[in-house]
Amino acid sequence: MQSRLRLLLCVAAISLGGAVIGIDTGIIATVIAQDSFNNFMFPPGTKNASSLLGAIVAMSSTGSAIGSLLCGLTLEKLGRKYTIMISTLFTIVGAVLQTAANGVIMMIIGRLICGIATGILSPSISVYICELARPQERARFIGIFGLIMAIGFCIANWIGYACSFAHTSHIWRLELAMQFPVAVVLLVFCIFLPESPRWLAQKGQAEKFEAVIRRIYESEPEEVILKLQLEIQSQLAIEAAERENSTLGHALIELFSRKFIKRTALAIAVMQVGILSGSLAIQNYQSLMYEALGFNGTEVLLISGCYGFMGVIGQLINLAGVSDRWPRVRTMWVGCVVLAAMLSILAALSKEYGSGNNIAGARAGIAFIFIYSALYAVFFNSTLYTVAAETFPQHLRGYGTGVAALCQGVSGIWIGQVTPYAFDAITWKYYFVFIGSLLALGALYGTFLVETNNVSLEEIAGRFGDHVVSSDKIDNAIEEKRADRTTEHIEG
Repeated sequence: MQSRLRLLLCVAAISLGGAVIGIDTGIIATVIAQDSFNNFMFPPGTKNASSLLGAIVAMSSTGSAIGSLLCGLTLEKLGRKYTIMISTLFTIVGAVLQTAANGVIMMIIGRLICGIATGILSPSISVYICELARPQERARFIGIFGLIMAIGFCIANWIGYACSFAHTSHIWRLELAMQFPVAVVLLVFCIFLPESPRWLAQKGQAEKFEAVIRRIYESEPEEVILKLQLEIQSQLAIEAAERENSTLGHALIELFSRKFIKRTALAIAVMQVGILSGSLAIQNYQSLMYEALGFNGTEVLLISGCYGFMGVIGQLINLAGVSDRWPRVRTMWVGCVVLAAMLSILAALSKEYGSGNNIAGARAGIAFIFIYSALYAVFFNSTLYTVAAETFPQHLRGYGTGVAALCQGVSGIWIGQVTPYAFDAITWKYYFVFIGSLLALGALYGTFLVETNNVSLEEIAGRFGDHVVSSDKIDNAIEEKRADRTTEHIEG
C-alpha cells in the first residue's frame, strides 16, 4: 500500500504538466477576444492586423511541432526527468515574455517558446508515467495526467470569462500570467522525483536503477521486485544484442525500418484521432459554432466556460470505468463510432437550426457539442497517449512517441488553417470530413491495432513478434539469486 501511494504521488506531481499544457492551450483563445489586447497589439492604422493575429495563434502549433521533433532526442540523451524540467523552464520563459510583451514580435516569440515546451511536455510525461506504472495501472495513471490537463483547460476558459468583465487596459497580461504559477510548482516538484528506472537501466546505470525500483516498490515482496528488475534488464539485453547486428544507424531511421514500421504507423494513426475526430476544430472554433446556432457576445464566452467542464467530466468517467478495464482496441474503435454518431447528429442540428431562429434547436446543438466533448475525453483524451507510448521498445519509445506527436501537430496546423474557411464555405457539411475520418480510423484500429492492456512494456514486444525474455528464464534467475544470497549468508 505504501509503495502504491508513493507511485501515485509521483504520478500526481508530474501530471501537473497537464495543467501547464491545458492552461497554455486554452488561454490564448480568451486573450485574443479581449479588446484591450487587440487595441494594444494592433493600434489604429496597423497593416495586416489579421495576419499578425493569425501568426500569434499559429506560432504555438508551430512550436509544438518543433518540440515534438526535439522530444525524442532529449528524452534519449538527457533522460525523462530532465527533459520535463527543461521544457517546464521553457514554459516559464515563454509565459514571462508573453506577459511582458511590448509588441507583436515579443508575443510571437513567447508563444513559440511555450509551443516548443508543450510539444515536448505531452509525450515526455506520457512516456515517464508509462515507464513508471504497473501494467494494470498504466492507462489509469496516464489518465490522471489527462484529467489535470482537462482541468487546466477548464480553468483557462473560466479565467477568460471572468476577465471579460474587467475593463482595465492590461487585463490580458493577467490572463497570460496564469501560465506561470503551475509551471513553477511543477519545476520544483520535478527536483524530488526519480528518473525513469527503465531509462536508467537502458543507460547501464544499474545501481541507480535498482535504487529507484526499490524506492518505488519498497513495500512489495522481494520476489516481485527481483522479477521486475530481471525482466527489464533481460529484455534490454536482448534488444541491445539485436541492435549490435543492425546496420540501420540512428533510431529515427530504425523507426521506419521493416521491423518497426508497423508500430510507427499505428502510433501515428492513434495520435491522429486527436485531430481528425474534429476535437481540435471544435475546441478552437467553438465560438463560430455557437454563433452559427444564434448565440453571441458574453453568451459565447459563458458557453465556452461550461464546455471546458465537459472534458473534466469525461476524463473522470474514463478513470472510473474505461482505463485499464476496457481493452485498448475496443476503446479506440468504439470511441470512433460513438463520436461519428455524435457529429452526425450535430451536423443535422446545424443544418436545421443554423439560423438561430429556433431556441430549442440551438440549445440541442449546444448540448450535443457538450456531449461530444465529454465522450472524446471518455475514449481518447488520455488513451491515445497511453497507446502511443507503450507501442515502442525502450530505446525507441521517446523517438517514436515524439514522431507520432509531431505528425499530430502537423495535422493540427493544417486543420487549424482550413477550419474557419470550411465553416464559412460549406457550414454544417464540414462535419462530414470528421465523420468519414472517424469511421476510417475506427476500421483501422479494429483491424490492425495490437492489444496492450494489462501487459508489461517488456511483454508488449512479443505481441509484435519480437523475441522476449521467457518467464522460465526469469524464474531461474530469481532462484540463482536466492541461492547466491543463501550462500553468502552461510559463509558470513
